[in-house]
Amino acid sequence: MVRKLLLPLLLAAATASAQPADENSLFEQGNRAYAEGDYAAAREAYEQLVKSGSRNPAVFLNLGHADYRLGREVPAAINYRRALALDPANTAARSSLEHVLGELGVPAPGLGAAEIVGQYIRFDLLALIGSLLFWAGTIAFVFAIFSVVRRPGLIAAGVLAAVVGATLVALSWAGDSRIALSKTSIIVGDATDARSTPADNGQKLADLPVGTPVRVIAARDDWSLVRLPVGVDGWVRSSALEPVFPGAVPVIP
Repeated sequence: MVRKLLLPLLLAAATASAQPADENSLFEQGNRAYAEGDYAAAREAYEQLVKSGSRNPAVFLNLGHADYRLGREVPAAINYRRALALDPANTAARSSLEHVLGELGVPAPGLGAAEIVGQYIRFDLLALIGSLLFWAGTIAFVFAIFSVVRRPGLIAAGVLAAVVGATLVALSWAGDSRIALSKTSIIVGDATDARSTPADNGQKLADLPVGTPVRVIAARDDWSLVRLPVGVDGWVRSSALEPVFPGAVPVIP
């Protein structure tokens, strides 16, 4: 497993060129520290990139590697999940996630519809294609309407292109894994129970092992209502949850 983790990390350095110069330098600093066996320093460098707003999947992948080497399996699983959400085609992130969850005794989550699509086309590219189609269609429609010679074919083509483009943009937003997983959290608290009510004396519905992914439905005070793997809803302490990607959670009054 050591070799499996090190190779993807070194290969991931190739993607750093897409980052600004200062981020690239920090990324390479983390990679050097990792290669030298200083996993704490490597983790600190990658963590700085995350705090600065980096959404490079290679950063989360390597942060997961550093966490794993430091014996932090749950944070490693979370960062592998983030890397996979940002890049669904990243086989290194998926295999590493499956390995860590296996050690935690938690089944690896299946790919959602958004991530299946994301393996074949990036959602930012889909949004770009949709935008180009929309504006091309709009321009063609306006040109045909105000043209001296009536062009019904061009009008129809413009409307069709604009509608298809708008649909692709909407799909890119709705299907983006970062949005699709905005309500997904991972259990980080030991001995976490799901209760029927937001209280410690509520009926116990299930034991949730550390590393279990759940979907947050709502929040009330210090509790969160989550969709359990068994298909029912239960309340868990919010402090036992770590979001894959922070998102707005509806609050029950």
